[in-house]
Amino acid sequence: MTKILGIDTGTNSHGWAIVEKQADEYHLLDKGVDIFQEGVLKTEKGKEYSKAAERTAHKAARVRNYRIKLRKIRLLRILSDAHLCPPLSKAELSAWRLKKEYPKNELFMQWQATDDDSEKTPYAYRHKCLHESLDFSSITDRYILGRAFYHMIQRRGFLSNRKDQNGDETGKVKESISNLTQEMHDEGYEYLGDYFYSLYNKGEKIRNHYTARNEHYLAEFKAICEKQDLDKNLGSDVVRQIEKAIFYQRPLKSQKGQVGKCVFEKNKTRCPSSHPMYEEFRMLSFINNIKIQTPNDDVLRPLSSEERALIMPLFFRKLIIKKKQFDFEDIAKKLAPKKQYGFYKKSTDVEMPYLFNFPMDTSVSGCPVTAALQDIFGENWIDALCETYTLAEGKSRLNVVNDIWHVLFFYTDDTKLAEFAKNRLQLNDEEARKFCKISLPGDYASLSLKAICKILPYLRRGLIYSHAVFLGNLCEVMPQYEWDIEEMRNAAIEHIIHEMNQIDSKDARTFEVCIEEYLKEQYHVSEEKLKKLYHPSKMDKYPRVLRTNDHGVYQLGSPRIDCVRNPMAMRSIFRLRKLVNRLLEEGKIDLDTEIHIEFARELNDANKRRAIAKFAKDNQKKNDEARKKIIDKMGEEYNVKDDDILKCILWEEQGHICLYTGRQIAIPDFVGTSQKFDIEHTIPRSVDGDSTRMNLTLCDSRFNREIKKTKLPAELPNHDEIMARINDWREKYESLDGQIRKLRGKSKGATTKKLKDDIIYNRHLLELQRDYWRGKYLRFTMEIVPEGFSRRQGTDIGVISKYARLYLKSLFKHVYTVNGIATSDFRKIWGVQDVYGKKERVNHVHHCIDAIVVACISRDEYDKLSAYYHNEENHKWYGMSKAYFKKPWPTFVEDLKNVQDEILVYHYTPDNMPKQGRRKILLDVEVDGIKKKKKVLCKGDAARGLLHSDTYYGAIENDGVVRYVKRINLASMKVTDVKNIVDDAVRGIVEAAIREKGFKEAMAGTIWMNEEKQIPIKKVRCYTSIKNPISFDKKKQRDLSDKEYKRNYYVTTKGNYIVALYVGSTKTGKRKTFYEFVNMMEAAGYYKTSTDKSVVGHNIVPLEKDDCQLAFILKKGTMVIFYKETKEEVWDYSQKETVRNLYYVSGIESDGRVTFKYHQEARRDEELPRNASDTSDIKPKIRVGLASAKILVQGYDFEINELGEIKRLR
Repeated sequence: MTKILGIDTGTNSHGWAIVEKQADEYHLLDKGVDIFQEGVLKTEKGKEYSKAAERTAHKAARVRNYRIKLRKIRLLRILSDAHLCPPLSKAELSAWRLKKEYPKNELFMQWQATDDDSEKTPYAYRHKCLHESLDFSSITDRYILGRAFYHMIQRRGFLSNRKDQNGDETGKVKESISNLTQEMHDEGYEYLGDYFYSLYNKGEKIRNHYTARNEHYLAEFKAICEKQDLDKNLGSDVVRQIEKAIFYQRPLKSQKGQVGKCVFEKNKTRCPSSHPMYEEFRMLSFINNIKIQTPNDDVLRPLSSEERALIMPLFFRKLIIKKKQFDFEDIAKKLAPKKQYGFYKKSTDVEMPYLFNFPMDTSVSGCPVTAALQDIFGENWIDALCETYTLAEGKSRLNVVNDIWHVLFFYTDDTKLAEFAKNRLQLNDEEARKFCKISLPGDYASLSLKAICKILPYLRRGLIYSHAVFLGNLCEVMPQYEWDIEEMRNAAIEHIIHEMNQIDSKDARTFEVCIEEYLKEQYHVSEEKLKKLYHPSKMDKYPRVLRTNDHGVYQLGSPRIDCVRNPMAMRSIFRLRKLVNRLLEEGKIDLDTEIHIEFARELNDANKRRAIAKFAKDNQKKNDEARKKIIDKMGEEYNVKDDDILKCILWEEQGHICLYTGRQIAIPDFVGTSQKFDIEHTIPRSVDGDSTRMNLTLCDSRFNREIKKTKLPAELPNHDEIMARINDWREKYESLDGQIRKLRGKSKGATTKKLKDDIIYNRHLLELQRDYWRGKYLRFTMEIVPEGFSRRQGTDIGVISKYARLYLKSLFKHVYTVNGIATSDFRKIWGVQDVYGKKERVNHVHHCIDAIVVACISRDEYDKLSAYYHNEENHKWYGMSKAYFKKPWPTFVEDLKNVQDEILVYHYTPDNMPKQGRRKILLDVEVDGIKKKKKVLCKGDAARGLLHSDTYYGAIENDGVVRYVKRINLASMKVTDVKNIVDDAVRGIVEAAIREKGFKEAMAGTIWMNEEKQIPIKKVRCYTSIKNPISFDKKKQRDLSDKEYKRNYYVTTKGNYIVALYVGSTKTGKRKTFYEFVNMMEAAGYYKTSTDKSVVGHNIVPLEKDDCQLAFILKKGTMVIFYKETKEEVWDYSQKETVRNLYYVSGIESDGRVTFKYHQEARRDEELPRNASDTSDIKPKIRVGLASAKILVQGYDFEINELGEIKRLR
């Protein structure tokens, strides 16, 4: 008797079912569905972005604004002390920094004010400072200089460091800076302040120019210092302080802590791919994998040492410095005569005298950093470095290389790098310029430098990667007395390599086992030491679960692992952990339970999800086109079936001919009543059970039934003719293969994340297309179908499913992956596809149906599948008895139809508002009376969640009524917004433009407020329908109005955090109810640890108010059970009645109405029929006033767990 847990995973759901198998019969023990939020957010257009990205984007803007403010405060403090601006006290500047209270010092406000008539503008001041000598005894002139410096700090922008520069002079920013510099020179201006002053006087636009920090602002600052002789008039210390305050930029936060660990050396971080040692490692790994077949060879063989030496210089060519990569054909040209080489698998190349095991268009990574160093120091660049590097004394060659590479990797300033090159490496100006131009890629290898240095000696000997890796850690395994003596060490290595070459390919033992046994016999190496050997296929693994919880039950540990950062997958796996652990706690499963799991393809990375969605969309488009062609040919009255559409697609793929006979096919030949062509399985279903389109063709009915039957195409007498007819399929997948290889190379050189994502997405899309055509073609070449071939088709072998499987194996002994195609096939065979199809996308129950099917798919069922398809073909062609496939249990279909009436779907809605952020902060801690710096885990009190919507509203009073307005950009206006424009004159101008040009054209163009003065209308204030916005007291208007209602910003919330219902009695004994809302801002204030919770009795709302008791609190996701008359009747409900009355809160409105959604409802709100609540037997949504809602509430009246089990509380 075997207990099996079947799990159907998704991006936001887990269906699960437990069955018990005894002999050939299954028994359903339990089942359920767990629904949760996806780990990513989506825009209206469906584009994904992580929740962290949304949060950090806003945080980055806040931090940027705060840093700008800090810079201004530092400069103002210096200017105030040097009497270059009106005096500002420390208290004023501190209030601005900490309390956001801008200094209102009257002299300070006047200092900042501008007046065009009296040329009191920052641009005029900068021009004056560049060309006139100021009188430093005059406070006016001193203030002019200070105002010019303050204007610079407002404009100086961000300086990219040398590592961010990709050398692309055509980029928008660099091109704009170059154009600005050229414009300055053309107009005869040397400094930016002069040029902008001229534009200001002409009334031309100054903003929206890209400027360079050093080339423009720093040059102008130096010129002003020189013209005003500031070192003398202010003192060199003050000048240095001002320069630092204006131009200093904090280094970007190091991301070293985010780098993953080495697979082999657990305590070492991965090596950057720019390190010369890794470049050599990568080069030798590739070279040692190349195989060649010359006219003197019978088969492909590895390269000789002479051939390896011949092609190595290709990796260090000068062109590699910029190109980074080259085509494999360059290697072929070096090793073979011109145009006499080819790829051994390419049919057009097999007759070539020289054959290689790589296609000619394969992208090969060069050694760009090493090539750049060779260009400066010569071919023996390491020797040259050891001679010229002034700090090389006492250091090994590797340490010298490390020093130089670290300088290139960590220096962010070209000037300092050039100084290092000249002073420490003794280079001349031209060589130093070349040294500064060396660009380093930002990616990382999968191994650490320590592991790479251990493996390199074996790669240099010509060993392939897997063998070199296995021997890499011999130094830790071999007896010390053998390894310390060079002669003995070299002899031992030679003996081991010789033994490796002697291993017979027919030996049943693996390569690793053979070598381990040899080391045991020859060198008496212990089992413990053998574990230290590197294994080429080693990957991060989850540790085996060895401990139990407080109740003595084994539990899955954390699924977090360094190599998986996919937020969607991690959310799904964390919920899987919660579900499985709950099943273990309840005793429903144990460690001996067999796990069958199906992984959703959507758990891949975002780029692959995009590709899968596009591939599916393209297939749907083909379906629509096929339907249209059939209707055009057969007439509007023809009822197009799914099989007809499939046949039409296959017909197009085959070029309108039968691949087996060569006969031409017309649409009426495969649709309608007189069909002459069948859908045929290339590999018979009785052999492999594959019914995907990849395994289907349109075949002459007679040929299919009388000749092809259950044969493979390779077994047919006209196989060569068939292969000739599908030659274009081979060309198609080979062409796609070439495109994929090129994109792999391009992704490595991508300069932006968006560009890299687009390249990877296109590669994934081409891979899906390539795999389809290659799979279709290769099925015609198979002479024998490998065992288990069908089970492997469609199985997701991506990183996520691989690690999720390993995660489950950390606790369970038997974990099997079931592919989605198999699940679909068994649903059809067992007769539940119709049940499933009706539920899919409408009802969450379809996840459970899948889980039950997955649980019942064992190896035995796979084996029975071929016999079933064989019998089905005999029934179809020869009229033999109908094929029968035994169902898991006799009432299988009926039971699955009733699942909908039995399952309580659990909805997990996390409430992040009460959670506190945790971070390790470096603090002064006293240990044994001594103060030491120590990282301490601290909890934050910041709000978690969206406090209010992004839009700020203004207030306008008309006839004693306050109305709320917002600014709208003309380009984003809607037709309905025009009538709401506040200003009558502006509204009239906009309406006139719309009448003249039409709405779209008018909004896309420029609408002038005053065309003569070139004053455009960019934004307009519009009345909104907002009635009761929240007065945002935390943020005041900078310039306070005399009207109180105009002093605050106004915001709206996207719903309330909670609603509380209070119930009591009036003096006459009548029931009295009222409700109270808590919005997100109020909740954030409550949950701040600094809030005095004793004021509200440690509750977010009072337990008693106005002689009424708190009945319950509702928030989004709270589950409820509806009743008709009394609460007690719920506990007499049958399971079916409970299922029909279970809902969850999906929305809370400010008028006291609450929207509840049916727990099994899978459709989005916009997909629900509008009249569903009136006509449906079970209402998908219920919208009801809170006071009149007859409900039991989760957390007050009952609890429901992940398994859908309800427990009464009161």
